[in-house]
Amino acid sequence: MNEFDFGFLSDLIEDPLITDINYNGRHLWIDHLQKGRYRIEQIPHTSFFEQLSYKFANYVNMPFNAVHPVVEAETDQLRISIIHTSVSSHLSISIRKTPAVLRLTPAILKKQRYAPSWLLALLSKWVVMKCNIIVSGLPGAGKTELLKYLMQYIDPSQRVITIEDTCEIRYGDLFEHADCVSLKVSDRFDYTSAIKTCLRQRPDWMLVSEVRSHEIVSLLQSVSTGASLLSTIHASSAQAIPQRILHMFPGVELSNDVLLTMIYETLDIGIHVEASITKQGIRRYIREVVCYSVEEGSIKIIDVYKANESEQPFTQWPMKLMEKARLYRHRTSEHEA
Repeated sequence: MNEFDFGFLSDLIEDPLITDINYNGRHLWIDHLQKGRYRIEQIPHTSFFEQLSYKFANYVNMPFNAVHPVVEAETDQLRISIIHTSVSSHLSISIRKTPAVLRLTPAILKKQRYAPSWLLALLSKWVVMKCNIIVSGLPGAGKTELLKYLMQYIDPSQRVITIEDTCEIRYGDLFEHADCVSLKVSDRFDYTSAIKTCLRQRPDWMLVSEVRSHEIVSLLQSVSTGASLLSTIHASSAQAIPQRILHMFPGVELSNDVLLTMIYETLDIGIHVEASITKQGIRRYIREVVCYSVEEGSIKIIDVYKANESEQPFTQWPMKLMEKARLYRHRTSEHEA
C-alpha cells in the first residue's frame, strides 16, 4: 500500500507527529502529538475524497457501494476505514497511523511531565517482576503508547504472545530478537479463541491490545496459570478497572463478591492515563496508579500515585507484590549462579 497515491493527504500521512487523519464529509481533522487536535481550513473539494475512496477500495480489491458500505484495510503503518454515504450522512474517512515506534521517549516524558521519575522506575521494575498490569483511559489518551513503553522492560528471553484485532502493539517489530508470536483476531478467530490458543504456545506474557467483553473470562483463567498480562481497557479511573471487568462477565450480578475477589487477586497494578489539550498543544500523562490486593478476605485498592498529589515514592507494597519481588530476586540469583 506504500505505492498508493493519497494525493493531498500524502504529506499528512508522512508527518511523524500526526497520528490520526479524519474526514467527516465536510472538514478534515488532524491529531498531532504536539499541536493537539485541529482542523485544516483549506482542503480539496468533496469530489477529491470521493474519488480517493473508490480508488482505494479498488486498490485493496474491495467493493464500496450501498451493498458493501464499509472498506477497512491496514498495512504495517496505516489502519484505514471508509464509510459510504448510504449508511452515513456524509462520506467518512479515518486513517490511523500505527508505526513500530516507541513514542514515549525520555525527552517526551520530560517535556510532557508525564510522570515523576520514581514512578517510571517503579513501573519498569514491576514489569521485570512480571506483575499483571492494565492501563485504562479514554480513546486518544495514549493507553497503547504506555503499554509499548512498558513492554521494553520485558526480558527478551521470555516468550510474548500479542493478541489484537489491528496491529498496534508491534512488539515483534520493535524488538526483533525477542521471542514473540503475534495473533490477529478476526471474525473466524475471536479473542477467546486466540487466548485459548495462546496457552498452547507456552507464553510468559500475554499482551492484549484491549480488554473489551466476554473474553475476559478466558483471559483471567489464562493469567492464573502463570502467564503475565499487559493490556488496556476503557475505564474512568484505575480504581474503576476491577468493577469494569466484572461488568464484562456474562450472566453475573454486578455485586458478585467471589468474582470481584478473583479479579483483585489476579490483577496487580492499574494505571490511568489522560490527555489534556491546550493552546500550547497536547499533553498526555499518568493521572493515577493503584495496586489491587486481597488481605484477610477483604479487597483493597492501595494508592500508589495521583497526579499533583503524590510527591513521595511509594513504599507500602502489598504482600502479593512483596512475594513477587522475593521470587524475582530468587530467580535472578539462580540465573546469575
